[in-house]
Order: sequence, then structure tokens, then C-alpha cells
Amino acid sequence: MLELVKALCNRDIYEQIGKNVPVTAFEKEPKKIVETIISAQDTYDTSINLSELENLFFSNNNSLTKAQEDSYRLLFAKMRGAEDISIEVAKDVMHNLWRIEVGRRVAEIGYALTEGEEKSLDNLSKLIDDYASGFVTDSSPFEGIDLDPQRLIASMNVQTKWAFNVSSLAERVSGVSAGHFVVVGSRPETGKTSSHASFAMGPYGWIEQGARVHVLCNEEPANRVALRYLSAATNKTEDQLLDGGGSTINGEWKKDNLFIDRIDEAYGIEGIEAHIKQTRPDILVIDMLDKVTLPDNKAVIPQHEKLREIYRRTRDLATRYECSIFGYSQLSADAEGRVNLNLSMMENSKTGKAAEADLMILIGKYAMIEGASEDDPRRVFNIVKNKISGWHGQINVMLDGRVARYDD
Repeated sequence: MLELVKALCNRDIYEQIGKNVPVTAFEKEPKKIVETIISAQDTYDTSINLSELENLFFSNNNSLTKAQEDSYRLLFAKMRGAEDISIEVAKDVMHNLWRIEVGRRVAEIGYALTEGEEKSLDNLSKLIDDYASGFVTDSSPFEGIDLDPQRLIASMNVQTKWAFNVSSLAERVSGVSAGHFVVVGSRPETGKTSSHASFAMGPYGWIEQGARVHVLCNEEPANRVALRYLSAATNKTEDQLLDGGGSTINGEWKKDNLFIDRIDEAYGIEGIEAHIKQTRPDILVIDMLDKVTLPDNKAVIPQHEKLREIYRRTRDLATRYECSIFGYSQLSADAEGRVNLNLSMMENSKTGKAAEADLMILIGKYAMIEGASEDDPRRVFNIVKNKISGWHGQINVMLDGRVARYDD
């Protein structure tokens, strides 16, 4: 161990392994010396010899007892007699220290989970991922943004990669990019599924733009959702498709970049993360996000807190895996037959859902007039939260429910 401590005084070795040194894995006395080495390397940006290190150590620790001082002087004497080790050996020793340190942290997290102090496996998952990638560190992960005025101003010109194919919506909110979390809500039978089918498969939709679109649904059967997408792509009604219309489909059905499946209740948010991590879609649609389950927890969690956690974790997935995620939700009965909608009408969560979204679109539908034989095709997109372009208001659109397409 002292050979490694001595090696860290060498600037070249420190540059390669010292910045990620697991200080807590060292025994108490070597640990304080390592802390002094880290401070010296960061301050002087050069190699330091053992005499310099010893002087720095005692000047920074002038409250030591005589016994403690003698113990440390003995350690420094042993370090002078220790043989030098190569960078390769130093790396191997550091790797073993990290293995020991990760084991210690895993035990701490496990204890916190058993005691109920920790509710999520996020910290454990991150620790394992970091160790597997060889980047486990207690140092600051923040680099700071460029504060040059011109580049700062230029960075505020929002660039959206995947455009909406409804022109009136695109004028106010041009589209979405990696990391955006969009929440779409409406009452039942308003056109939620048709909205993402239209955005994805309609003319100039996400698929045509080259996006890889994955749809995970838990309300309707997956084949019903897929048929809605086929209608939007071909401009054919379900009746036409089921009555032999599928035999005439040519290039309209661009299915290579499309994936649709059902979310089993057992999969939950962890299953969704596993899917994103493996497949890396550009856009993920979750219909319905409110019905996604969290990992089993014996504690009884109020519904609004559960939904807040689901939405928080979904937002984290969008950011971590650089994916645009659309989460679909129900609106409360307050929104029935109304087109002027607001955040307070979200089902079971008036604040928690909205707090996590970059963009929130609530779809309003006119009340059915007495004696009318069919629904009014008019819909209203209420942009009630918009961190993408900043515009808020109402957009009047038309829904052709027969072919799952929205238009102006």
C-alpha cells in the first residue's frame, strides 16, 4: 500500500490514476497522507518528492500528538525505503482498491434499503455502471458551461431535431430533441393514441424524418395500437385495412424504424429503462405512463407521490439516455367536454407530473351536441407548459379518427 502512496507523488502516475483515487479505501494513517498528496498535486501541478510531502503533511496537521507524529514519521521513513512501482502495477492496485471500495458502498446501500432509508435502486445501479465502465470517482462531475457571452447567447437558440408534422403546432413548438420529456394528456376517447400515431407515421412525421420510434403501451393491445399506426401511415381506415386493403400497401408503411410492444405490469419502470439502455430509440412513447409500476415497496405510498416518482424517473431516463420521451396521461373529470384546459386537470397529480415535463400538451374535445350522430372532429392542443420555445396558448386542430391523423 505504501508503494502506491509513494507512486502518487509522481505527476505522470497521478494524472492517470490519482484523480479517481478511492481515498476511503486506504487505512486511516495512509489515508491522511493520500489526502495531502491530492491537495499538493492539485495546487502545484507537478511531481513532489517525499521531503516536500512530509513538510506539507506536518504543516497541515499541526495538532497531532507526539505519539501520532512519531507514527507518521515512521510511515514516511518506510515510504523512502519502499521500491518504486510501474504505472501498470499502480493501475492494478488501484483497480483492487476500487473493488474493495465498491463492495463497501454496496453494503452501505444494502443496509439503507433494508432499513427503509433508501427506496430506490438508482444509486446502486449507477455505482455498478460506473464501476463496469472504469469511472468511479468522488470528484466533482461538473465541468461548467461556457460563459463567453456570444456562445452563451448562441446556445439559447433552441435546435429541435424531430419536428411536429402539424404546421400550427410546429410554428409554436418546432419539435423535440434528445433529453426532452413531453407529457400529453386528455380525457378518454379524445385521440391520445392517434396523436402519437399521427406524429410518428403521418406525412413528414418522425419516421419519415429518420427517427427510431418505439412505442410501449399498457392500455390497448399492442396490435390495436400498431393498426392505428398503419392507418396513419397509409391514410386507410381500419375497415379498409381489415377488408383486404393491406395487400395494396407499398412504401407508405416504413416499419423498419418502428417498434411496438405491450408493457407487462411486472416490467415496470425498470423494464422500460432496460429497453432504452439496450435499444437506444430516438423517441419513446409510453401510453399510459400513469399505469407504469415502480419496484415493489412495502411502504404505502400515496398515489400522487407514486406518480411524481414515476414522472421523475422517466424524466431522468430521457436525460440519461438522450432520448425524447412522450408520456401519456389521463385528465380528470373536470376536463370532460371542455377545450380550455389547465395543469390542475391532470388525473391524481396537479403538480408532480407538470414539474418534470419540458413540454405539456393537453388535448381538449368539444362536448357532443345533443342529437349529433358523431363526435365533433375539432380538437384543441393546450400548450400549458413549454420549456422548449416558451410559447403558451391554444392551437386548433382537426382529428380524422378514421385514419388516426391530425391536421390544421
